[in-house]
Amino acid sequence: MSSFIQSLNIIVPNTKVDICRDPDDNKFIECAIDSGAVYIVSGDMDLLVLEKFKSIEILTAKEFVEKHLDAKDISTL
Repeated sequence: MSSFIQSLNIIVPNTKVDICRDPDDNKFIECAIDSGAVYIVSGDMDLLVLEKFKSIEILTAKEFVEKHLDAKDISTL
């Protein structure tokens, strides 16, 4: 197995939320809460419209890259 696969943690959420306008997207918030995530990176507008839930920032991949990578890092992608 690759080291990437070995480093993954499967999260089975215990937390239940009813915050998303698309109820099927609540599972992403639940997993983020129970895993201690800081960000949810998504292209799903039903999640993005929330912008933040508790301390979890919800943003697009582009926003994440622009916020957290230096310009020199972006040019090598």
